[in-house]
Amino acid sequence: MAVYGYIRINYQRTQPKGFTLEEQESQIRHFAAARNLTLKRIIQDEAETSATLDLSGLAEVLQLAESGEITTLIVPRLDRLVRVLHLHQQVLLKLCHESGVNLISIEENVETATACGQRILNIIGILSKWESRRISDRTRELIERKRRIGERVGHAPYGFVYQNKKLIPAEEEVEIVKLIRQKREMEQLSYSKIAKHLNQNLIPAKRGGNWYTETVKTVCTNPVYGEPIPIRGRMRRPD
Repeated sequence: MAVYGYIRINYQRTQPKGFTLEEQESQIRHFAAARNLTLKRIIQDEAETSATLDLSGLAEVLQLAESGEITTLIVPRLDRLVRVLHLHQQVLLKLCHESGVNLISIEENVETATACGQRILNIIGILSKWESRRISDRTRELIERKRRIGERVGHAPYGFVYQNKKLIPAEEEVEIVKLIRQKREMEQLSYSKIAKHLNQNLIPAKRGGNWYTETVKTVCTNPVYGEPIPIRGRMRRPD
């Protein structure tokens, strides 16, 4: 069987004592030797900041596991895979259930090939669902609270800026809004054709980006810009 190790570090975060990459690697090698396991390779991820931590090593682990190359994966502790619980559960699902990998976590003394290890995986799955619901509920409550007290929610729509927590028309963008709605109403162009026209004429969208079908559709249908535009005497279905 092919036994691999995986280690990870983010230098921006405070690391547990004894968890440098060298110490993690040493821990895995000593564990493998004590269990008479032949360690083929240790894959690692490291970054100076969270922004540069792309987890390409973890992606390689998942790819090797999917191809059947990895049968056993050793990690120093479970949070070396990922720190966010719902992502953690997704990684475990791909490794253990879909690819059949025996995951061994040294610090937690977990081995997913055992009945105890499987129960722990089930508990992680339950906690992951709970965390997802909790985040969703908290986000919804925060948005409702902001709306009740009149605070802005999200970015200002195209054609407007926030000033003293109120939407104020942005003159240059307002002219583009008029152009978009004119092409929709008078020329009866599709959203995608309007987006193409704007991009070809180097007219930037919000924050200098490109125009897309959905962003043009928003300008034509969002009540903040006025009544949704009827086409040929009826409301046209989105295209």
